[in-house]
Amino acid sequence: MKILKLKKSMFKKIATSITMVALVLITSFGPQLAEALAITASKDTATRLQISTNADHVFSFTMPTAIDFDVTTQHDGFHFDFPASFVASGTWANADFAFTDSNGSHTIEGTTQGAGTITCTSTTAQNVCVAFDTTNNIFTVKPSTTYTSSSTASAVTFTILGTGAGGTLLNPASVASTNIDIQMCDEVAACFTAFTTSHSSQIAFGVIDDDTVAVTASVNSSITFDLDTAGSNDSTCDTDETSGAGGYTIALGSITTADSRISGATDTINLICVDLDTNAGGGAIITVQNANGASGLVSTSTPADDIDTNDGVAVTAGTENYGLCVVTFTGGLDDEGGYNGDTCAANSATNVVQSMSAVTPETIFDTDGAPIAGGRGSIAVNASVAVSQASHNDYTDAITFLATATF
Repeated sequence: MKILKLKKSMFKKIATSITMVALVLITSFGPQLAEALAITASKDTATRLQISTNADHVFSFTMPTAIDFDVTTQHDGFHFDFPASFVASGTWANADFAFTDSNGSHTIEGTTQGAGTITCTSTTAQNVCVAFDTTNNIFTVKPSTTYTSSSTASAVTFTILGTGAGGTLLNPASVASTNIDIQMCDEVAACFTAFTTSHSSQIAFGVIDDDTVAVTASVNSSITFDLDTAGSNDSTCDTDETSGAGGYTIALGSITTADSRISGATDTINLICVDLDTNAGGGAIITVQNANGASGLVSTSTPADDIDTNDGVAVTAGTENYGLCVVTFTGGLDDEGGYNGDTCAANSATNVVQSMSAVTPETIFDTDGAPIAGGRGSIAVNASVAVSQASHNDYTDAITFLATATF
């Protein structure tokens, strides 16, 4: 009996030793799982953070050191896992996504969606496809079968356009901080049947009740109009303008049949200058009218004697004529009506003049229906007389300019 007990004891020890050795062997030679590494520098740049508001999401991150995105052994893949509090709707299309890695931007093709869908098909080199799992709120990115490997530790961006006409992605309805997971399936055969997370990162995403501050302001309607005369040496109203505190005067001097009188240095006669600024949406016009109408320059002592206007006719020495013409216009100001396109220059003895009305203001400049800043125009005064013109030293006219804006 003692011998039998000894043998049982020895048998137990031997069996235990064999079991331990077997366990060691199994542990030593079993398959080794890849070490899970961290995806770094991950962030989600969203276009909106307001509750219950559609938003675009741009994910950017850096893959782990020594890890690339490829199809060398098995298809790698990325998961972008949104919590159930995000509401995805509509039909997602290729145009709703963008993907870049160290090889640059990749065309999206083969987008698909459905309950539990985590795989898709992309056949063109360097393209990727996107699958959306409508049950679990997961977007999967899968490379094509001929995809060129990215560099290791590649920077990656994945864009989801959640505000377009296709798919939409609505922020959670309650103010809270939630987490979005970025997961990488790396060199695993079942990546797109039962996704295995090899490397990952988690992004905190906070939504707020309102992400917009409304700023209001008002801008008063404004118009600035200035009327000046320019010195006779200034042919474009750019220098030597005179203030009108004491009234403006254009002194034509003595007009003879041999010498028509024109604004400019030759006859030492001033130009008329106008400046206009307005924020009126409909722009502005400048009109002109005179005291004597077509009678032009009228003698104060003998009103029956006048220097009439020949509308649209050039001023010529020895011929009765009087009127205005537009020399220059800049800054968005444009000459209008009969003044448009007429021959006119400072010191010119052949300017074509326009008559004025004593009753109805006539447009001489406008801003073409738009606001204007720095509009400027210069106007020449012209006069000539015939041999029969009565002699007086008191021929006068009064010209009125008005600026009117449409707000």
